Formats: sequence, structure tokens, C-alpha cells
Amino acid sequence: MTNSGVGPLKELQRRIYQNKIRHGFNTSNDHAGINQEICHLTEELGEVAAAWRRGKKKDTIDGVIDLIVFGLGLLEILEADGDVEMEQVILQNEKRKYRMNPDGSCVRIE
Repeated sequence: MTNSGVGPLKELQRRIYQNKIRHGFNTSNDHAGINQEICHLTEELGEVAAAWRRGKKKDTIDGVIDLIVFGLGLLEILEADGDVEMEQVILQNEKRKYRMNPDGSCVRIE
């Protein structure tokens, strides 16, 4: 957390949201607005996959950052605190137990 009591993800969320406003991008939290953001995330994930398949590491990294930017923007639209939500998910993930299948895939057992 920063000295202001706002964590780094929440601060990034605010900056991303302000940039969306400045450029006239979607900030709507209605059904259509959220769908639009989910579509952007899906498109960006496709770009990451394509960049990786082409062996373009820098483009892959840029795409991952775009995913994070869209994700943090969506958290702000949803009025969620990314710092709090991230901590909760990480704690949940750390407590889970998995079993490795012979084919190399993992199955959650707890």
C-alpha cells in the first residue's frame, strides 16, 4: 500500500479509468458496457496467443500488459478494489491442493 492508503492496483485502476474518460472509451457498468470490456479482454488474449505462436516475445509481453490494463479498467468500472480482490484470490489459490494427472494436466482436489 502507498502512503495514501490506496494500493498500487487501485491507483492503476483509477489512472486507467481516467484515461478511458479522456479518450471517450467505454466506462459504462451496464450489461452492454461490461460485455464490451469482456470482448476487449477476449480480443487481447487472442492477440497474446497469436504473438506467442509467431515467436514475438515483445508483442506477447505487450499483449499481456494490455490484458492487465483492460482487467484493471473493468475492476474500476465494477467498483472493485484490485488490491483487496487480488489478495483474496491469491490466498484462496495458495490453500488449494492439486493432483497431477498422467497426461500432465492438474485437477483440483480441495
